[in-house]
Amino acid sequence: MILAETLNLAIIAKGLMIGGGFIGPAIGIGLVGGNYLSAVGRNPEAAKFLGQALIFVAIIELFGLLAFASIFIVK
Repeated sequence: MILAETLNLAIIAKGLMIGGGFIGPAIGIGLVGGNYLSAVGRNPEAAKFLGQALIFVAIIELFGLLAFASIFIVK
């Protein structure tokens, strides 16, 4: 019975780790996207920087994937 309670706490801890780990990247992607759209709205010639904005989004998403991968390391 003690093992079952420990298992449930481990599952809850991993869920919190995933949830907390994805909050930051979600906010970061929102900020990058919003600022990019704001820049293009002010200056349509800034649309040529879409590739750079997507690279920043990929870097931010990497941190979310690291948070997801960390649940397999923690026991």
